[in-house]
Parts: sequence; C-alpha cells; structure tokens
Amino acid sequence: DGLRYAYDKFGIENTTVICRSNKNANLYNQHIRRQIFFAEDEIGVGDYLMIVKNNYYWVPTDSSIGFMANGDFVEITKIVRYEDMYDFRFADVLIRFVDYPEEPEMEVKILLDTLYTEAPALPADKSKKLYEEVLKDYSDLGTKRERTQQLRKNPYLNALQVKFAYALTCHKAQGGQWKAVFVDHGFLKEDMVNTDFARWLYTAVT
Repeated sequence: DGLRYAYDKFGIENTTVICRSNKNANLYNQHIRRQIFFAEDEIGVGDYLMIVKNNYYWVPTDSSIGFMANGDFVEITKIVRYEDMYDFRFADVLIRFVDYPEEPEMEVKILLDTLYTEAPALPADKSKKLYEEVLKDYSDLGTKRERTQQLRKNPYLNALQVKFAYALTCHKAQGGQWKAVFVDHGFLKEDMVNTDFARWLYTAVT
C-alpha cells in the first residue's frame, strides 16, 4: 500500500526501495512488477531499468552523455525482438534516458540474463563463457588483432547489462535521490546491529 501511494503521489522515477542484497532487490522487483504493475512478461514497455556495467558501445561519439554509466536509469519504450544466442538471452529494445531527458531515444541490445542474477552484474564465469562463444565466430581470422577488432564491434558481447530499477541495493543507490524511499534492512539479530550496519544505514538514508 505504501508503494502504491508513493507511485501515485511522486511517480515511479521518484520512488525506490533500498535493500541489503541483490537477492532481496530481485524479490522486490519481481513482486512490484507482478502485484503493483500486473506485469506478466519478462520485460515490458514502461519498465525502469538500471545499467549495471559501464557501456561504451551504443552511445554515438557525438552524444553529450559520452557513455552509458553503471547506475544510469533507462525506461523501455518499445520492444523490437527477443533473441537466443550463444546460450544467452537478448532483447532489442528502444530506451529513453531517465536522467538525460533531452537525449533522443535509442535502440540497444540488452542482456536478459542479468535481470535476476544475485551478482551485481553478469558473473565472471558467465562473462567468460559469452566471450569464448562469441570468439568462436572469428576463429577464421588470422591475427589476434583482427579478432580483437571484431569483438569490439560485436553487439552481443557489448549488450547492455541491466537490472530492474524499482528496488536497489544500497551500493547501487549511492549518490541517488528520490522523493520517496523505503529502506528494508532485513532481519537483524542483536549482534548484527554494529558499526558496519550503522554505516550501511547512514548511506541508505543519505
């Protein structure tokens, strides 16, 4: 009820939930999408996403943004297609930049596998697997330099890594400001209320 009130009064962009773990943030994001927005699809138009890894591939060199930074927020405005490739799942979507309203919408490829990972971004073992699978496509090239050049141009390897942005970890929320903030510190035993917890709570509140 509190979230519904905040979304109605302040809007989705100005409301967030801050959690202590990616696992809890994932659970909140799933619950919010299903119970408040009645979303049934894996992603949908209107979904708010957070970029969880710096990306220099999609933004044009003449853009004022420079690059898509870890922590930037975007909204899906259109879903073009879904695609399975290299044992990973991708979607081509049109996005708008929440923090840069003057920037035009842009079509990008997002990596769906990062949406529900309990790691901050795609885990190292899966990143390595994706890299190795893409590299196989360029095994016929003669030199390492040629292969590297092609890898830099590959849209799948450079797909945008994103998570839903309705609930965030304190680390991801650092530096952000919202008009309505719900802080969930989770279950706490008495011995867990210590200096580390106080620092986490201070960061969450500020």
